[in-house]
Amino acid sequence: MPNIGEEPDVPTSSQNARAPSVGFRRHARVEPAAAEQRLALLGNWRAGSIATAVVSGGLLPLAVAWHRSYAIAVAAALIGAVTLALWCHLSREHRLSRWAVFPELDALPDLARKRKRLQSARTRRALAAGLRRTADPEQVPRRFDCCPVLPDRVAAVRTELLQLATDLEQTQQPDPSSVALIHELLTDATSPLYNPNRSADDLRDTLARAHARITTQPSG
Repeated sequence: MPNIGEEPDVPTSSQNARAPSVGFRRHARVEPAAAEQRLALLGNWRAGSIATAVVSGGLLPLAVAWHRSYAIAVAAALIGAVTLALWCHLSREHRLSRWAVFPELDALPDLARKRKRLQSARTRRALAAGLRRTADPEQVPRRFDCCPVLPDRVAAVRTELLQLATDLEQTQQPDPSSVALIHELLTDATSPLYNPNRSADDLRDTLARAHARITTQPSG
């Protein structure tokens, strides 16, 4: 199901001037130092929230035995800490997924690991299956699929989707930024596969970009 989660960062006017079009979406360039700082901040909040959750969990039995009001307060703190830790983790992973399209950020340790996972056989098989499922003219709509593909648009690029799936499966070390772009195309609700407000040219451009870079060896 397409991901309709976090709103994208709003780039400044200077970023817009130099932000290239990556597939169907304009991505604001992120400097490596700024990206590292954002990831560190989310990581620190996540670690702090986990520590708070652990402490609250340890205090909860004592609070229950001591007084009901204390138990309610500690339980609320525990729930809040777990919620914040989960939000920080998901937000961090979402940023890593979005930034994986930028080769210049692969020096970041966490992003390097993310890009490595994008090259794994499991990820490649899953995305190839998603491309073939999208291209299948007999596909049955999923019960909870809130953003079905646009049949006419998919029909026009069926050959390209199937070829991309084959190349993705057969390439042992595809360019991670290309794999990230394919993942975004299949899972983002704003993708031209699902969004009629995007032009069909956006879809062709994204597929062409992904295919052109899929056999490019990653730098470093």
